Amino acid sequence: MTAQNTTKTLDFGALRGAIERRDPDALLGFYADDAELRVENAALPDGKAFELRGRAQIERYLRAVCDQEMACAVRGEAVFGERSVAFVEACRYGDGSAISVETVLEVAAGRIVRQIDVVARASQDEGSEG
Repeated sequence: MTAQNTTKTLDFGALRGAIERRDPDALLGFYADDAELRVENAALPDGKAFELRGRAQIERYLRAVCDQEMACAVRGEAVFGERSVAFVEACRYGDGSAISVETVLEVAAGRIVRQIDVVARASQDEGSEG
């Protein structure tokens, strides 16, 4: 599926903008009511993942993440599949530390139904500017 077809159901440009503005209200609008979000630590591939189910749990998580002092940017091009979008987000915290988040979204009816994030420490030149 091309990016154009995928963006007819999930507006990736708007999603990217919400990520980069750290706007929890706009982000929450992309999720289905019964969405699932899983966060894994790349350094601990066999470690316990952090899992959230439903918009209420995801909303609390998004607000906590977006309230942090950091700058985030979606890096490179997103990869669009038939029912999925994959991309990399680079974030730099106020203290200069940086992380990279590899995200895969499963999409149905224009909403995120499942998200898997793999978080890794990034080198100083990988974090977003700002």
